[in-house]
Amino acid sequence: MTRFEKLRVVALDCDGVLIDDTYLAMIARFVTAHGGVYDAAAERDVIGLRDIVVAEKITRLCGLDQPAEETLKQLWAARQEYLAEHPIRVAGGAREALAALSKLPVRLVCYGGRTREHTFDHHLGDFVDLLDPEVPYVSINEHRPGVGHIARDVLGVGFDEIVFVDDVSRVAEDARAHGAGFVGFPSSPAHARQRDFMAACGVRHFAGSPAELTPELLAVVDAELAASTHWPSLRSSSHPWSRCEVLFPAQSRRRARPGRA
Repeated sequence: MTRFEKLRVVALDCDGVLIDDTYLAMIARFVTAHGGVYDAAAERDVIGLRDIVVAEKITRLCGLDQPAEETLKQLWAARQEYLAEHPIRVAGGAREALAALSKLPVRLVCYGGRTREHTFDHHLGDFVDLLDPEVPYVSINEHRPGVGHIARDVLGVGFDEIVFVDDVSRVAEDARAHGAGFVGFPSSPAHARQRDFMAACGVRHFAGSPAELTPELLAVVDAELAASTHWPSLRSSSHPWSRCEVLFPAQSRRRARPGRA
């Protein structure tokens, strides 16, 4: 069995990793249809936040003369239309990948922005036997980006004892700020900018399918976390990671030491 020096938890985002993402393309379509410009700056500003904050930003982006709550209702309606055209599918090889990861000496948990009943139970309920028996799923909408909430509040582990697998760069930035592990999972053409944002923040490891989330990859991440080399040093201003101050200035200034409190 693979042994890890540091790693105790593997946290997998549901939307965009284990099931199809239904937000990036939908939000881009909504913004464009309502007179806004959906460019890299807009995507960087909007994606990965609490629902109501996203609605507030989109209201301003599109110049809508209405409360953010009304925009949120419209976004949910737009998502239902999108789902009618693009039904959610479980990622190919998801069960096999989870089965392999479940044999490792780590807690395997999923997380997402919706309640457990809304997304996890509906699409991934058959996989619950492969996940942590105490905490198979964590809802993070009110705690986005969620790294601190999942690691400390829910699981009680050090930031250098957990790796997050996510398709959104804001989570990568949150993981970097806390010293947690991160594997990027830009899972569709709509994620092209997200991959660029992740690379700019110093993400070194990417997976394109659940099958690529291997014990060997986690062993590399574990070794980096143990040696405090998982993220490039801020001292190297020539490294793309220095651009994180431009991408996410508020979070780039909030850094925490790895390990337990």
